[in-house]
Amino acid sequence: MGKASSAKKVARAARAGGSHRPGQRRQLGFPALIAVIVITGVGLVVFARTNREANASPRSQANEVSDHWHAALGLYQCDAFVLDGSPEGGAYLADLAGDPLGIHTHDDGVIHIHPFTDAAGGRNARMRLFFQDVGIEVTNSTVTFADGRVWEEGVTKCGEGDDAQDGQIVLARWNSAQDAADGERPSELITEDFGDVRFRADREYFTFAFLPVGPIEDVPVRPDVIESLSNLSDVIEADGSTTETTVAGEDGSTTTAPSDPSATTTVPSG
Repeated sequence: MGKASSAKKVARAARAGGSHRPGQRRQLGFPALIAVIVITGVGLVVFARTNREANASPRSQANEVSDHWHAALGLYQCDAFVLDGSPEGGAYLADLAGDPLGIHTHDDGVIHIHPFTDAAGGRNARMRLFFQDVGIEVTNSTVTFADGRVWEEGVTKCGEGDDAQDGQIVLARWNSAQDAADGERPSELITEDFGDVRFRADREYFTFAFLPVGPIEDVPVRPDVIESLSNLSDVIEADGSTTETTVAGEDGSTTTAPSDPSATTTVPSG
């Protein structure tokens, strides 16, 4: 008696569940509607993201309106700035790759950021593109410069003999070069993924440093950072002219360098 009652309950449950019988047509309208909604939603998200990327700053020259930014850069090793255009530090980083993407330098300690395409603009405008242009190879623990200089954590030392210390690689970023010059603390301290650092605004300042291992309390700032950003050779003025940079020669003459290097003019002193 108990077995028969259980069998009836199972049969009723099967009927209530609407089991599919041969020849019965499935209702496909609702699943198809859901599929259309999902596909449309994904398409809208992709379109919105593409549009946002294209209009993010710095906007590339592929857009109707584009940006031309500048960021000053200081390179500091242990206790002094290097590759800073001084006799002691050596020449500034040079544009070695020919500026294929619009993120480069004029051998002036400044990163010039005017992306040619969206592939280098907006959120794609990152420090790795500048490193590629000036011939710097970077990992989380090693920086190799085009002149053969190497910073390697655990190998390169700060100091000599018994005073030698291990070093660490740090990239400090200030939202404003003026803040850096005024002694403000960095907006960011980055210790890895240096190439992923984005350019976020015009007139930023960066110090890329190899410092003794320990707490990072103060990151030095190039003393001429404001001067560098105020004497650019590629800024278009309202009248269509470009600013010019004047460099003093060893013989006392001065060389004026317009944006077109072929138009160099030498002016005798006095």
